[in-house]
Amino acid sequence: MTNYDNAWLGLGDLSSLEVKNPMIHRSKQDIEIPDLHLMKLMRDTDYIGSTVKMLFDIELHPIQMVILQEFWHRPFPMFIASRGFGKSFLMSLYCILKCTFVPGTKIVVVGAAFRQSKIIFEYMENIWKNSPVLRSIFSGNNDGPRRDVDRCTMRLGDSWTIAIPMGDGSKIRGLRAHIIIADEFASISPDIYETVVAGFAAVSASPIENVKQEARKKAMQDAGLWSDQLDELSSKKSNQAIISGTADYGFKHFAQYWQRYKTIVESKGDPKKLQEIFKGEVPENFNWKDYSVIRIPYELIPKGFMDDKQVSRAKATIHTGIYNMEYAACFVNDSEGFFRRSLIESCVTGNSNPIKIGEKEIIFEAKVKGDPDLQYIYGIDPASEKDNFCIVILELHSDHSRVVHVWTTNRSNFQDRQKTGLVNEHDFYGFCARKIRDLMKIFPCARIGLDAQGGGVAIEEALHDPSKLQEGEVPIWPAINPNKAKETDGKAGLHILELVQFAKADWTAQANHGLRKDLEDKLLLFPRFDDLSIGLSMLEEGKDILESDNTNVYDSLGDCIMDIEELKNELTTIVMTQTSTGPNARDRWDTPEVKMHGGKRGRLRKDRYSSLVIANMLARQIHRQEAPISYDVIGDNLRSSKASKDGEMYKGPDWFTSGANDGDIYTGIYR
Repeated sequence: MTNYDNAWLGLGDLSSLEVKNPMIHRSKQDIEIPDLHLMKLMRDTDYIGSTVKMLFDIELHPIQMVILQEFWHRPFPMFIASRGFGKSFLMSLYCILKCTFVPGTKIVVVGAAFRQSKIIFEYMENIWKNSPVLRSIFSGNNDGPRRDVDRCTMRLGDSWTIAIPMGDGSKIRGLRAHIIIADEFASISPDIYETVVAGFAAVSASPIENVKQEARKKAMQDAGLWSDQLDELSSKKSNQAIISGTADYGFKHFAQYWQRYKTIVESKGDPKKLQEIFKGEVPENFNWKDYSVIRIPYELIPKGFMDDKQVSRAKATIHTGIYNMEYAACFVNDSEGFFRRSLIESCVTGNSNPIKIGEKEIIFEAKVKGDPDLQYIYGIDPASEKDNFCIVILELHSDHSRVVHVWTTNRSNFQDRQKTGLVNEHDFYGFCARKIRDLMKIFPCARIGLDAQGGGVAIEEALHDPSKLQEGEVPIWPAINPNKAKETDGKAGLHILELVQFAKADWTAQANHGLRKDLEDKLLLFPRFDDLSIGLSMLEEGKDILESDNTNVYDSLGDCIMDIEELKNELTTIVMTQTSTGPNARDRWDTPEVKMHGGKRGRLRKDRYSSLVIANMLARQIHRQEAPISYDVIGDNLRSSKASKDGEMYKGPDWFTSGANDGDIYTGIYR
């Protein structure tokens, strides 16, 4: 029965295995100093599973033990794993182990946003709360977890782990640490990482102490007093940089780091291969064994470790490329839809991707308030019963448009706001219409594009409903078309609403092809998304806008930034198909059909994409309006012409001007 109970270890028949008992064949020193022997065993990574069980009452799977061993012995490990495997938990465990068994260890955990870096800290906090043994070892007044506004700290004796957001690097510049953990590396700016984060560990954090230890070790060796036990218990702290996260697109920086690490490991120290990697001379003291790539796709995770039904649902409902990145731990070359991810990323402004229009370099961030001197276009996809309501706001410039604000909601979110007393509206579409008007106060609106389907009619009615107007507001009506009169044309108010027939094939084709063309020509740009943009959002709001707590903070700049990222993700899922074959075939743009729960067929959400298509189509129309015809005015009224007449009144053929300019035949208009 024991063999069956231990089958989860994946070791086969345990009775056939030779188990090494560390308590047998102990040396005289081990017997005389049992505490030293126990400490040696607990620091020995061969017994890391037992150590974790003893200290924290946590049972590890062998695959987790192997990963922790790699962390312990490699200065530069890279950890890429399926979403849900528990990357953050393992790294939190590693931090506590290092701080416990190597006194004086300093660890800094960074993420693009505070929320990302705090995940590891929160796991450490839970381990601390659930481990009375650990709390008994470190019982000082300063020991344990502590949360501050801009950082979270776990102190264990002379060791500490700090979790901080990367931001623009200014807050962490100057810190020194032995271990740097860059979590969710795909969202961390490589420039800031190399110039700031890597600088943490570039200099030994305790150089004098390490010099002393090396001298002490040499002297004791010369005297014959140095032992293997002392070597293993040496507290010399070597620096380490750990990169971790979910796989990303192949053309982005995480994939470049992965390729470099992979090439180094595969070289196995071959001098010629290393010279090719470094394109010349290999750095002094470089050791290829310092590098490690740990890749754990879902298929290699032990059965039962994750919820297989949820993974199967993810495989059925999300785009293949996204699944391969998030669950298969693969770097994907590019998206395969109508809007390639590489094309989208080429339109994202930032220091690493300078975009020039004329002689001007464009860099901008997402906004929660517009420029009063500029105009803005609103694209709106009204929610149906289950979908999101979405607003995409474009900022108009003379030669391009910018995505500056995205806002989404749904009925569940509306109900949550009602419960907390954050909204006064009783109906969902009234709430959405109020949001449009509130945004118009801070983003001067030139035109609103609204999908006429779904809840479009309800939104239209709410925008001119007198009962929903606040002081100083006027009704909003459909725009006036000189070629097509409507009964609303004479209504008092703002005529800025364009009702779009999004399902109309000709309009949809023109709008989608136009959107891709504008992306190709860099006429539609996205704000930068990196550590700096998130840091600026935190600075602007004066708080951790990405903090995951129970305060129910809504409509922050952080929310806007993440919605823009989701917009880009939605764009990558859009595929173009044809409804039929033959002369009546129509192009169709939609997300791929997927199998939903219960075997039903459905499609991924595309609310943000639809809003962008609408907004960009209106922006194209405004940018491409023909200039009015300019007429030369010749002539004057009779009264002023008689007062000062210099030159001929009329121009034209001689048969006409010969008589007209005499002043006797065509005398002009006299009032």
